[in-house]
Amino acid sequence: MEPMARSLPPDPSLGQALRQLREARRMTQEGVSHAANLTLGAYGRIERNEVAPAWPTVRAIARGLDISMQELGAAVDRQEEPGAA
Repeated sequence: MEPMARSLPPDPSLGQALRQLREARRMTQEGVSHAANLTLGAYGRIERNEVAPAWPTVRAIARGLDISMQELGAAVDRQEEPGAA
């Protein structure tokens, strides 16, 4: 049996993108966490890049923000561009 792979560290681009998308929609962390069926603490840790969320969690957050996974991916990619905040 192969050893389990170690978790990857959180991607700062994801947290930054989530915050920008949330703020652009004038949503609070509480609003997104409720819409995504997450605790406020769990969502906050993702946005602060303290944890790397599982795939189902990312999908739930996208639904909570009422965006597609493609839109979320594009927002993350924009964060990785040189000069992005």
